[in-house]
Amino acid sequence: MDSNQKQPAAALSQAPQMPVTLALPLKWMPPIIQHRIIEQALNHFFKPALEDHALDFLQDRIIDVHIKDAYIQFALRLHQNKLQVSDRNNKADLVLTTDVYTLLQLVSQQDDADGLFFSRRLDSQGDTELGLYIKNFLAALDPDETRALSIGMKLSQHLLRLIEFKRHKLTNVIS
Repeated sequence: MDSNQKQPAAALSQAPQMPVTLALPLKWMPPIIQHRIIEQALNHFFKPALEDHALDFLQDRIIDVHIKDAYIQFALRLHQNKLQVSDRNNKADLVLTTDVYTLLQLVSQQDDADGLFFSRRLDSQGDTELGLYIKNFLAALDPDETRALSIGMKLSQHLLRLIEFKRHKLTNVIS
């Protein structure tokens, strides 16, 4: 390829994928266990937002989430001011599809949802207004709000650095 030629859009939007050795245990884990872990984590991380009713926009709404490279799929809804995670739902109001790396970038606030959406690394299908509410909620997260959220964001940042280090190291070996 001529150095003056631009890379195809697909190459630009490509994110590092979760290593298969880490993804396979998730693939084999029964969905009910995955869902329970995710549900507990989300309710813990977003406890202040739930107490302040900042997630009321999710009431009577269903969001399907698919994290492709981690083999994680679930439906998320708000019921009696608690986030509930279950099997994906054909009647979802919004479907969000991404990969672990992109999700970590979003959670750690190293990239915003708009940029990830336009680079086609965060795919959103369905209710646009609900998608905007979620985007605005995530953008407004303050890591100082709770210790759990702060730790989650810092852990995400460290994982991103580790992935970038491994990716850089692998690129150097191949070159």
